[in-house]
Amino acid sequence: MEPDDPPPKTYGFKEREFKRDNPHPSAAAPLPTARDLARMAGPVTPSPKGATGPKAGDPNDVYNLLLKNRAVEQAHGLDQFEIRKIKRRKMRDYLIIMVPSQVMLGTITFMGRGNPIVFVCGLAGMVLLGVTITWIMWQLMDRY
Repeated sequence: MEPDDPPPKTYGFKEREFKRDNPHPSAAAPLPTARDLARMAGPVTPSPKGATGPKAGDPNDVYNLLLKNRAVEQAHGLDQFEIRKIKRRKMRDYLIIMVPSQVMLGTITFMGRGNPIVFVCGLAGMVLLGVTITWIMWQLMDRY
């Protein structure tokens, strides 16, 4: 006789116990609706006309504070400014970078025209440097 096989194990989830953070006093009492909360808040009182304008005697009135700031600016002469044309240095800086670098790479390209590797590398350097510096100066950088 063969021994009996042990009964198969059954796996399952155990019952979880959750701790309530905000327990209700009684589970039978329903939560108030928005209408009930509005009734509990009291009657609607309309705001008086002109509630958004400046109020007399208010120390935190924004309009009066702005007027005081403006008066101080005028007293110190800070409201006077001169519009003058700003010289653009971008083109000068672009030419300072481009002309010597292109001359140097052009010289390398011209002198190495007998060697195809030097010629192609010099020509490629001229093209890549020209495109890169132009892109950086006129597309990526802001006005200065």
